[in-house]
Amino acid sequence: MSLSGSLRAAIAQFGGAHDDDEYDDDYETGEYESPARSASGRDERPLALVRPRRVKFALVSPQDFDDAQRIADHVRAGDPVIVDLQDCDARLRKRLTDFFSGLAYAVDGSVESVGEQVVLLAPPAVELSAGSGGEPHRRRFLNQA
Repeated sequence: MSLSGSLRAAIAQFGGAHDDDEYDDDYETGEYESPARSASGRDERPLALVRPRRVKFALVSPQDFDDAQRIADHVRAGDPVIVDLQDCDARLRKRLTDFFSGLAYAVDGSVESVGEQVVLLAPPAVELSAGSGGEPHRRRFLNQA
C-alpha cells in the first residue's frame, strides 16, 4: 500500500472523507462582481476605525533612590512618567536626573523639564512637541544646572 493509500485509510478510519463520496458539481456560473469603484478608479471599501492606545501617565514623587526602579519600569512599559523632584534634597535630585538621562538614552526615550524641579520622562513611542507650534521635540540630555 502506498503512502497516499495509507493516509486515505487512516482518514477514513477516523470518519474522514471516502473515495466514493459524490460531489455536487452544480454551482452557479454567474459573472464576478468587482467591488464598487470610485471616480478615481480605486476600490471603495469601508474604513475600519482604529482607536489609538490609551496613554497612561505615571506621577511619581521619589523619596529615595530606590524609587528609580519603579520609574524605570513605567518607562520600559511604554508609559510616560512625570517625576516631581521638589521634595528631594539636592544630592538625590542630581542622582535621579543622571539616572533619568541614562534611562532615556538606553530606551531611546526623552527627558524634558516641564516645571521647576518637575521632569517628564517619555518612552520612544511618545513624541514630545516643543512649544505651541507642535514641532517635534529635539532629543537632548537634561541640564541639571
